[in-house]
Amino acid sequence: MSLDLSRLFIGTLDYTIPFAALDDVRFERILRGFGSHYVVHPTSQSSFTFARGEGFDKFEKWDAFAYVDGGTLTRLREQIEVETDPGSNIAILPPPWSGLRLTLNVRVVLIFWALGLIIARSFTGGDWLFWLIGFLTLYGAHVALIRRSLKKKLGRWLARESWN
Repeated sequence: MSLDLSRLFIGTLDYTIPFAALDDVRFERILRGFGSHYVVHPTSQSSFTFARGEGFDKFEKWDAFAYVDGGTLTRLREQIEVETDPGSNIAILPPPWSGLRLTLNVRVVLIFWALGLIIARSFTGGDWLFWLIGFLTLYGAHVALIRRSLKKKLGRWLARESWN
């Protein structure tokens, strides 16, 4: 899994999950799963955006993914380089889907922990380095919980309902 740390500090969680089998049926299940909690706008056959909307189902009480305000999800293909001679009639099938690229808006989490620790620091005092380390620890833990929660949701949305 690749994680873009530079964008994480501006409140955007941008990472890739390797997924070998992402046919259209499974991708549709993921889209419907997001659609039960967010307003979903398909942007192409392999990506969609989602944002928080009114009147949608709530997540579980202590679900870290509930703090994600929106984002994009894109299916990625493997990069295959093939050299052919000019004029040859070789048909090349498209490469298989290799993963999911997620860009999640987690600015609410960033602002929440930053303000919480600034307020706590103003009441208790102490060294700024200690509070900075505390902020990074809490923010990192919350991001890890968001990723874990999403992984569970993807597993539930992609699970087969029946083997028949």
